[in-house]
Amino acid sequence: MPETVYISRAKMRQMRLAQQIAAHGVAPLPAWPIWVLLYGFPIVWAMGLGQFMPTILAFVMIVLMLMRRSIISLGPQWMWGALIVWCMLCVLALDSSSQFLGWALRFINIFNVGIYSLYYMNARERISVNSLLGGLFTVWATVIVLGFVGMIIPEARLTTPMSFLLPGSLTRNELVKDYVLPPMAEVQLPWGAPEPYIRPSAPFPYANSWGLAYTFLTPIVFAILARAKKWSTRIVLGLLIPVSLVPAIATSNRGMFIGLGVSILYVIVRQAFRGSWAGAIAGIVVLGSAIFFLWVSGAAAQIMGRQEYSDSTGGRAALYEATWNATLKSPFIGYGTSKMNNAIGVSMGTQGYLWALMFCFGLVGLALFLVFIVSSVISTWNVMSTAGLWLQSLPVVAISVFVFYSFDIMQLSALILSITALLRSKVYGEGL
Repeated sequence: MPETVYISRAKMRQMRLAQQIAAHGVAPLPAWPIWVLLYGFPIVWAMGLGQFMPTILAFVMIVLMLMRRSIISLGPQWMWGALIVWCMLCVLALDSSSQFLGWALRFINIFNVGIYSLYYMNARERISVNSLLGGLFTVWATVIVLGFVGMIIPEARLTTPMSFLLPGSLTRNELVKDYVLPPMAEVQLPWGAPEPYIRPSAPFPYANSWGLAYTFLTPIVFAILARAKKWSTRIVLGLLIPVSLVPAIATSNRGMFIGLGVSILYVIVRQAFRGSWAGAIAGIVVLGSAIFFLWVSGAAAQIMGRQEYSDSTGGRAALYEATWNATLKSPFIGYGTSKMNNAIGVSMGTQGYLWALMFCFGLVGLALFLVFIVSSVISTWNVMSTAGLWLQSLPVVAISVFVFYSFDIMQLSALILSITALLRSKVYGEGL
């Protein structure tokens, strides 16, 4: 008797959608908007367009998709769409028009990455998995190179073309200044410290942003390494990864190493449950070597030593408690944007993406984000390749670090595009 193959309703729907697009001869979406976002990242940053170009590209993608008309989207993407709609409703929580900019800055990142995800899902003809991973590698390489630059000339700022176009009233704003006249590093001298801490930050304004980008992008580099067929590629990546630890350690980001540890442990456990003991043992060796290096090199002592002069943990705990108590007074739509807590001297809705979602967009906004993350892992659970497991570790990493890291556009893009690559591979069988 012939073998019976069970195909779920969701899978059948995905197959029908793919067949419809192929049958109708729909024109393929061009690759260049994603290429500008990823491969063009160092140029966009050097021009001071890091906060403008992502939104421009998102609207270009919308126009191109509207012209194409036939669009595929999967379950987790619908959850992200629900988050976008909810964030739009939360504008009703603003007390004044002056708060609109704060709401818009948070909303536009969520909106943009949702568009990137939808665009990449539907640009299979022009954007392969390998080319997407190559673009994300370009971002990783840019982060590493500028990390070394920050260690060498920490006090320097890059003068970008955009800084000449904006009026002085805007460039005097510290946040705007950090984007159009970006610093190479954060130089911090906590009270009592014997010498300043030089923490690389470029191509981002803050060292914590650098650390989060490294946390999300390094597992992607491991995925590229797992897919590499040429020994020359494996050797180059095998050398670059340990070299990248130099600026990473200089940032003194505890959360960065927690996130990377979670990623490696996730892949080890999944490999072991699949019976791939060679992969699991290789992961254990990588994790053990990293811990040993951090210990013998004095990097761990350096990172913990900074905490002796900086009560960041205690200060965050007080801020988180105040943020939670304030959220309970407006649990559904939050406050739309962050608000200063005068007693602590720091704005509530900052110092971590969890708190930003919860405070600005309410418990509903936080729940929608968590449902998206969980549904992404469940939807791609049967990923077969080691590279796919590295990418699938990213949503797990996001949950482990979003308590204390704020997600900006490029960090969110790396997370969402990696998830979308897994979702698209599920539909088209692209080897992840």
